[in-house]
Amino acid sequence: MAFIDILIPVVLALTMFGVGTSLELSDFKEIVARPKLVALGLSLQMLFLPAVAFLVCLLLPVSNTWKLGIIILSLCPGGATSNFISYLLELKTALSISLTAINSLLILVTIPVGVNLGAEVFMHTSASFSLSVTETSLNVLLIVLLPVSLGLIFHRQFPVLAEHFKQPVKVVTTLLLAAVFAIKFFGGEESGGSQISWADIAVLAPVMLGFHLFTMFMSYWTANRIVKESAYDAITIGIEVGLQNTTLALLVATVMIGDEQMAEPTLVYAMFSFFTTLGFGYLAKWSADKHAAS
Repeated sequence: MAFIDILIPVVLALTMFGVGTSLELSDFKEIVARPKLVALGLSLQMLFLPAVAFLVCLLLPVSNTWKLGIIILSLCPGGATSNFISYLLELKTALSISLTAINSLLILVTIPVGVNLGAEVFMHTSASFSLSVTETSLNVLLIVLLPVSLGLIFHRQFPVLAEHFKQPVKVVTTLLLAAVFAIKFFGGEESGGSQISWADIAVLAPVMLGFHLFTMFMSYWTANRIVKESAYDAITIGIEVGLQNTTLALLVATVMIGDEQMAEPTLVYAMFSFFTTLGFGYLAKWSADKHAAS
């Protein structure tokens, strides 16, 4: 096993622990207080996004391996990074966290089921690319849900210490995530690098950018039409749908399935998605604030 294949689950687990340390049980009151809003966000994340991905893949003249890579990305809803953007822009962070908490449970089923469906549709096989629901669920449970729970317990037991380490943990996990993607982009085959070419990037970049922007703006537009209480709710949902958990997608493609080429759509997506999502959130918030003031 390459070094990067060991590093990816470790970094993801550490990132999820960091998210957990910023949580309190009171944050999850959003689930009880506004179930329809949470249900809307989850529906867009767990149903709309994969549906768009499948449709795009059916129409795209690209390799089936890339198509399954796009499906994998669509099945990995936003986590620590989308929570961080909502926190940074002072949006509805509790809503963002609530969505992350619930979809962390849902992906225990949706990832293995969705990947197997994608393999049957685009790879015409359920053997070489098949994921065991039990095995995949256990991986996601240990790497995502357990670290979040431990972080939550840590915050509850040591609130002052958790607050003190909040910013350093964000910095460290951000640097580690950057290291993971740097190795994937520039590392050699022996270290687990993807060996992606600039020609492949040129083909994938417009596809992934279009997919990213369409799903983000359509989710925002849909939420804005349904949610009347606050424009910030719609912006938060747009961010949650627009920014996928690229580290988790890499874990599934390269560690669980073991196909570096399948991770290439995620690598290209990761080149711009954080910055475009942050820019979207800033402009949408500025527009909402300006509209509210007029």
